Amino acid sequence: MRLYTYFLPEISVETHKYYVVIDTLRATSTIATALSVGAEYISVVDNPDEAFKIKEDNTLLVGERNAMKISGFDYSNSPSEILKNAAHFKDKKIVLCTTNGSKALLLANSKGITIATSLLNLKATLQYLIAKKIDDIGIICSGTDGRVSLEDVFTAGRILSVLSKQDITYFNDESYIALNMANIPHTRIMQYSTHSQKLKKIGLDKDLTMCFNESLLNVVPISKMGKNCFKSKIDI
Repeated sequence: MRLYTYFLPEISVETHKYYVVIDTLRATSTIATALSVGAEYISVVDNPDEAFKIKEDNTLLVGERNAMKISGFDYSNSPSEILKNAAHFKDKKIVLCTTNGSKALLLANSKGITIATSLLNLKATLQYLIAKKIDDIGIICSGTDGRVSLEDVFTAGRILSVLSKQDITYFNDESYIALNMANIPHTRIMQYSTHSQKLKKIGLDKDLTMCFNESLLNVVPISKMGKNCFKSKIDI
């Protein structure tokens, strides 16, 4: 099994069969939550203007810039807000635009099959990858404003701690670093992560609490290469 980790999407990403994209705070957590409450699918854009252009009937715009809801959007990039308004998301198409996660998701999906993963849907993602016997995975961390994010590397480590036991495994250096973080208590990651501190400062404690709730959701948001259409557990 080949397991390569990339701490930022700006780093040169090699070709893999599957890509697992992580934005623990909060894009991939938001995607998993939206699908768990019945959203039809999620498309990702990197520019708010593009989101407005492609909005159709039965579509919700979800996103943020610098952690705050984008003006004119229906909802912020907030798992707890989505859960609170779950009925409004059922059977809706979602267009997601975020500061960091969008870039990583779009890059990965341009190169291969992509799974949006967070702590929230960690177990479900692992079960899918193991059941499919996928042996070549690139794990891409979204980071924050071009800097490495502690919580993303930690989530990558949690993935690697399980997958590395499946077969003879080939790691890059970043995978070894992430693996060594896998057993740090979640509360310490939440406490010391720079982005966690920012979200707490602006009153988004509910999102923090939810995003660090490991394996709460049984969804695997996945998109075929180049389709930019994340659904749960499609047959690939």
